[in-house]
Formats: sequence, structure tokens, C-alpha cells
Amino acid sequence: MKKKILGIILGLFMMSQVQATISVAPTRLEINADKQRANYITTALDVRGDSKKPMRFKAYTEYFTIDEKGEMVMIEKSDDQYNIAKKIKFVPSEFTVQPGKNQKLRVNIAGLNQLQKGEHRAVIYLEDVNPKEYNVDTGRPNIGAQLIVKTRMGIPVYIDKGVTRKGEIEEFTLNQTKDGFTADMKILSTGNTRIRYNAKIQIIKDNDLIEEVSLPSNVIGQNSFIKKQENFKLNKTPSGVYTARLVVSFTDQNNKKQVIKKETTINIQGEM
Repeated sequence: MKKKILGIILGLFMMSQVQATISVAPTRLEINADKQRANYITTALDVRGDSKKPMRFKAYTEYFTIDEKGEMVMIEKSDDQYNIAKKIKFVPSEFTVQPGKNQKLRVNIAGLNQLQKGEHRAVIYLEDVNPKEYNVDTGRPNIGAQLIVKTRMGIPVYIDKGVTRKGEIEEFTLNQTKDGFTADMKILSTGNTRIRYNAKIQIIKDNDLIEEVSLPSNVIGQNSFIKKQENFKLNKTPSGVYTARLVVSFTDQNNKKQVIKKETTINIQGEM
């Protein structure tokens, strides 16, 4: 008798396209509850089929938080007051996406008046109900393998109510390595909602900007922090003692740009 080995791959993506199977817009829902007159809000996702065959998807929700790396962490069966997964309903909750066609998924979120101040979260998952099956050659006689590939796409949902966005740089150090430089930083979100920040490092000598390097942007959860180590190179800075400045910018609750800074000293040695 021929034996089979069963494998399952579940693809989870927080992006606008999943393996050229479907595309979704918008890729993130952000709602200000303070601007809503009713106790609910209705919005929509546009799902477009990019595959050659029709695909059937189901929609459901889960809760998540953001860890100190700026990554989403899924939490099952959470009774957190900021969990809005159960407040989200879909029309339809299961649907077929035709190749090259758009399918509108209506999203209804109720109970806005009952929300506490702060950032409320959930993720909407679109998961195919008919996963693909592939036979895989194991190279072993009488033993076959079957691979099941299931596509799942996640769209984060944020509802803000009575929020303030504030940030602070708690730690910043810069060290030279054989391959360039390493920046270690700890950035705080001291408000009651997330901040999405952009960051750069400036190398300064006698109040003159010598060189500037952009760092990857990221997100920090409410009343939380992110610890990052970023590697980079300098191309214009000769040997010497410099001031290194970390500059972090983000948009506050009033849609105004905020900038926070922290400085350290570095003695750069050798040719860059």
C-alpha cells in the first residue's frame, strides 16, 4: 500500500496582494470613532480576483496586539477591552471572486458608543475555502506526499476614540563595526494609541550636517515601545569625533507632524 504524507502550508500576508491570487483595497482600515455620529459605521473592502479560476473566500476576525519588534501578535479568545473582533460583521461573510472581477465586501462595525478611550483593534481575515492540493515526489518508493496550500490575507482594523499620540526616545547608541555601523534604539509610544514613525540618523560636526541616513519606518503599539537594531553604512564621513542624532517623526491625533530627537557621540575611525 502506498503511504501518503500530508503537509499544510498556510500563507498569511498583511499586504495588498497574496501570491497574485487576489488583491484588496484598502490594505488597512483606520476609523476615528469621535467623528462618527451613529453608534455604528459601515465601510467596504474591494476584493479583486487575479487568478485564472474563481476562488471562494470566507471572512472572519481575530484580535491582535503589537509586540516590541513592531510585529502583529495574534491572540485567541481575548476579553481585552480593546478587542473589537466580535463587533465586526460582513455582508457577505462568504463569497466567490471571479478572475479579473471585483467583489465588494461590506464591513459593519457596531457599538462605537460603548468603546473606552484608546485604540481598539482586530484583523479581518480572507481565507480561501478550497485550498490547493499538490502531489509531491518524495524520492522514496511507495511513499507519496500531498501538499495543501491555503491562502489567507489579513487586513488590520483600528478604531480610535479619544486618543493622543505621543512619543519619546528612551535609548539611542551608535557603534562602529567592521561592516559599517549599528544603531540600537528604544522608542516609546506614551499615548493611548499607536504611532507610525519615520526615522533617520544625522551625523553632525560643529552644527553642520555631514551625512544623513534614513532608517526603516515602523509602528509602535499604544502605551508600548519598540527596540530595534539597525545596520547601515556611511559614505561621506571621514574619521573624527561627531554628534550622532536620531530623528523620529510621526503624525499626532490632530494630523500634525511631531519630531523627537536624541543625540550621542561617536568616534569614527578609518575610511568609510
